Amino acid sequence: MLNDVIPTPDTLPVHWVWFQILLTFTFVLHLLLMNLVLGGSLLAIGDLVRGKSIDKESQHIPTLIALTINLGVPPLLFVQVLFGNFFYSSSVMMSVYWIMIIPILILAYYGAYIFSRRMDTNSTFGKAMLILSTLLILYIGFMFVNNSTFSIQPDKWSAYNDNPGGTLLNLRDPSFWPRYLHFITAAVAIAGLGKAIWIRFFKKADPEEKEQGIKKNLRIFGFTTMIQFIFGIWFWLALPKDVTMAFMGQNIIATILMMLVLVSAVLIIIFAMRGKLIPSLIQGLFQVILMAVVREIARYTYLDGIFKPSQLENVHQSTPLIAFLLVFILGLFLLFYMYKLAVEPKIKKS
Repeated sequence: MLNDVIPTPDTLPVHWVWFQILLTFTFVLHLLLMNLVLGGSLLAIGDLVRGKSIDKESQHIPTLIALTINLGVPPLLFVQVLFGNFFYSSSVMMSVYWIMIIPILILAYYGAYIFSRRMDTNSTFGKAMLILSTLLILYIGFMFVNNSTFSIQPDKWSAYNDNPGGTLLNLRDPSFWPRYLHFITAAVAIAGLGKAIWIRFFKKADPEEKEQGIKKNLRIFGFTTMIQFIFGIWFWLALPKDVTMAFMGQNIIATILMMLVLVSAVLIIIFAMRGKLIPSLIQGLFQVILMAVVREIARYTYLDGIFKPSQLENVHQSTPLIAFLLVFILGLFLLFYMYKLAVEPKIKKS
């Protein structure tokens, strides 16, 4: 029955594992930057609400948005290569909201840019633009979570027959809200870690001031990880029973990874609350990678019995992949170089 609503997938030029590896790798890069953008914006708004001055590190938000967009394209393309027949279908069902992401993203960037330019003047308009930009980014995340959950539940696609106008959302999914809240708290946590790293290695200040700033942001990292831990357990238990059980013994690899996620979260809290920057950094990166892999396993479990990328036809054309890898590596170097040129003058001034 489901086969009647799932489009025929395209062929692949090389083995599907290449695309899965690239999807996970590029998603981790995008996730780190996205967390710095959203989490950094939320932390800046938190300072505004408490009547405190916004840290100068927030002036880099527009640059981070540009980098996030650039590094968001590869994982989006790879998920369409492997799961395009699912992703395109869910995108069509929520097309009105989905197509709005492009103009909303442009507005979010300009809002962040105006805020960055007016930071030194303590402008009310600049602060309003920061709040607007953050709300728009939250909208984008909200729609991505909708699309991600909808794309792996083709049994819900029949709702399109009653609502073909492109305004379907997956809000009734029990895992939707914990997934979205988990996403937001993770962003704040990584932003706290990112600010601590920035203060340690790039900010010019006396040692005591730097130490205080590092400990303050590591506490944010640790505390929001505690909250994220709660939302994560809620998210885990809200998944369909077969998916939950895959991480509770039915799939040994998934179970081991879930145990590593839980242990890693505890270690993050311990290291962060003790002000240990390097162990917190290592554990934080490890946690992000683990969560990206767990996310992929959950996707495969949702689609078990319906579709596997291994079913895709391989036409054995490796040249496009080689060309992509060369351009991608060069692109990463260029992005790093441009970012260095953009932030070095600001570092010298700070």
